[in-house]
Amino acid sequence: MPSQTERSDEFDRPTSHGRSFAKDIAELALFLELTEPAGSIGHLDAATAEVTSDRRVPLTTLKRCISEARALIEFAHESGALRHLQARAAGAEWALRSELAVWLDETRLTEVLKQRALRLNRSRGGRPSTTTRTLRAVEELVAFARAGRPDALDELRSIQALVAEA
Repeated sequence: MPSQTERSDEFDRPTSHGRSFAKDIAELALFLELTEPAGSIGHLDAATAEVTSDRRVPLTTLKRCISEARALIEFAHESGALRHLQARAAGAEWALRSELAVWLDETRLTEVLKQRALRLNRSRGGRPSTTTRTLRAVEELVAFARAGRPDALDELRSIQALVAEA
């Protein structure tokens, strides 16, 4: 059994060798989601800030990584992997973090992104119009809000305020 110090060193690493920022962000966001109450900023935002705190990441790279992390988080929920990993960890936070890390390392990001693109575009026939994409995004936000995600409800309120101003 590793000592507490060894576990801490293993899980506090800035990033795994050869692993994308997206997976590091997703790992920490999922861990926070399962272990911490939602704060004033969302778990994804908190994880992004933590993972990139001592790195100079270009804004375009950061946006892409956040989008990829969001796709991994959605996949963890939709596939049931998150519940399964939480059950296997049996309440031990270090075991949960380890289970998340292993699962993310085994998950192919390109496959998750491909599935997400197919789901959002609902076909392989190119990108839909901006109006269609906007409608689908709002529909997805409504579904997330109905599922109880407070960040989705805040986003819908922001959109409503923008529409009211126009």
